[in-house]
Amino acid sequence: MFDILIKGGRIIDPAQKINSIKDIAIINGKIAIISENIPIGDAKQVVNATGRIVTPGLIDMHCHVFNILRWLNIGPDNAGVKQGVTTVVDAGSAGEQTFPGFSQYIIPSFATRVFVFLLLASPGLAVSAMRDREDLNPEAIESIIKTNRHIIKGIKLFLKGTVVEYDGIEVVRIAKNVANKFDLPIMVHIGDNRKRVSPTLTSECLSLMERGDILSHIYTSKFGGVLCPDGSVLPELKDAIKRGVVLDVSPGGQGFPNFSFSVARKVMSQGILPTTISSDVIQKTIDGPGFCLTAIMSIFLTLGLKIEQLIEMSTINPARALHAEDMIGNLKSGMEADISILELLSGKWRFEDSDCETLEVPKLIVPRACIRSGKLITC
Repeated sequence: MFDILIKGGRIIDPAQKINSIKDIAIINGKIAIISENIPIGDAKQVVNATGRIVTPGLIDMHCHVFNILRWLNIGPDNAGVKQGVTTVVDAGSAGEQTFPGFSQYIIPSFATRVFVFLLLASPGLAVSAMRDREDLNPEAIESIIKTNRHIIKGIKLFLKGTVVEYDGIEVVRIAKNVANKFDLPIMVHIGDNRKRVSPTLTSECLSLMERGDILSHIYTSKFGGVLCPDGSVLPELKDAIKRGVVLDVSPGGQGFPNFSFSVARKVMSQGILPTTISSDVIQKTIDGPGFCLTAIMSIFLTLGLKIEQLIEMSTINPARALHAEDMIGNLKSGMEADISILELLSGKWRFEDSDCETLEVPKLIVPRACIRSGKLITC
């Protein structure tokens, strides 16, 4: 007898190349079988997914869920399972000084699985990007990583802030040195409102980035973005892609500050697509204008990507970027049952980007339910 049977949904699992109407049976918190026409009498609980899309549990590669550190941050479940997202990645809310509070009070207290990129600044985002060199303590960061490898998946840094303005590419080298000791990636924020970093810093940084490193805010229109003045992409970006650098959308917290529809169109027209889709959601934007991961997916559906691509970019691609594809990102038999159930609605929805351009979205991907570790949660 199965515990849960998800019946009649269109299963899209890019990792296994599944795209068809099938049933999923779950037992003891794990995926038992994917098959056609599993009898409803074989399960204690049946979830009718007819007309809906069933995917591996969605993964939000970039958000901020350390909500006791900073009032702007959102709780993991409000960004996670309540939005149909079973795994969230906190992108630098905690530094090594504040991480113990995160791991003790936040991560064990919510249903959503949480991974962390540790900020290259001791207090984390309790302050803005690095104010002075005293915020930088590589030895302390290494000590925290050693005992928390199961949670910490990389090092986050901002290409902005006082220290970066003065020390430039040296800050990136420090981050790479720490990350390489543990075979971890760096996650790099580009886009500087103040326009005080070197105009070549993004190019210099891209030249240092290696396979698995993550470039955040790839479609920002801010100073330090990926476009040359003539509208072509930086040659260093093309080289970085060939090396396997991960490109993440992360549109930004307060009203898509790091996301321009125009930049997205220009960059995508040159064949450069995101590797991962993420929300960068915070408390202030969960009800708009930033919304959640499926809203960002809907925008890219309008910009020309296919639903299968979007699911790949929000399941197996981030799982691989986290080196966690043995845990999440697919629906293989025996895997922990992390599953998202989505609905594609027709209508008219409007989103506004950082440049005040409005985009009308005719198809909206809406989370209806998810299963996290075998437990059904209504979104």
